[in-house]
Amino acid sequence: MVKYIGEGIRVKMATFYERVQKKLDNKILAKHIGNSSGGSSVSDDGKYPIFCKVASQNGFMFNHFRRNEIYNLILDHLSFEQGQQYLDELKKKSGFDKISERISEYVKNDTVGSPRKYVYNIGGREVSISPTTLRYIKVLYDLKELFDMDSIKSVAEIGVGYGGQFRIISADHPMNAYYLIDLPEPLMLAKRYTGKFAGTEAARFVDGTTIKDSDVDSCDLVMSNYAYSELVRVIQDSYFKKVIKKARHGYLTWNLESERKMDGYTVKEFTEKLEALGREVKILEEHPLTAEGNCLIVW
Repeated sequence: MVKYIGEGIRVKMATFYERVQKKLDNKILAKHIGNSSGGSSVSDDGKYPIFCKVASQNGFMFNHFRRNEIYNLILDHLSFEQGQQYLDELKKKSGFDKISERISEYVKNDTVGSPRKYVYNIGGREVSISPTTLRYIKVLYDLKELFDMDSIKSVAEIGVGYGGQFRIISADHPMNAYYLIDLPEPLMLAKRYTGKFAGTEAARFVDGTTIKDSDVDSCDLVMSNYAYSELVRVIQDSYFKKVIKKARHGYLTWNLESERKMDGYTVKEFTEKLEALGREVKILEEHPLTAEGNCLIVW
């Protein structure tokens, strides 16, 4: 009974602190947001980049940015059950023993930004980890299966969130150059986040709104977790010319959001553009499937 009461008090206190944080966040943001309008992708309602900028500059908000409701509309919104689905996919991989051995390194991602974490059984141990970090680990081990990651020394990532995927990849495979391409405000947040970790010196922050041909060199791999497929077609064209066509390999998780809402490329149109460059393209199923029609485009 004492344990039950203690747990109930703990949950109530956590809920209370979250309510206080929300009120303080809203007060800080009020003078910045105003009447925000939409942006260049289906996931940008105008408030997200403003939040990223403020959180990158305000220590109080940065300390818990990964549980803010504005931020969670875009990132760190996965449930316990979704995290379990990614973990179940990881358990199917032949290298799961290695994943279990490395989990203490990967979970360092969650030491910054106060994400919501849940307890999962990983290799016989109870591990407190965020579902988003589990997804980043799953992507890392997809890359290990698809490519010789020891030969991948330069990566361009389109749509980088707070830089969590970069941190996870770099933990196992140090890079010479890793281009993080996004709006300027998310890049500010990613720069502060990645700066909290050793081994992230390869970061090259590229403002996608002013990107030039010279900003990204030819690279070994280009990747994007949904972000490229959510852009309007004119920006997709810009990234294709200045980033994607320069990459030997690619790993893009693709959804139909922009195709349906913003005249973005279809999978067929995009793969034809790649094949015209001589790339051998494969369309793979997304596991776990997060929305009907989603897929992986790799070459």
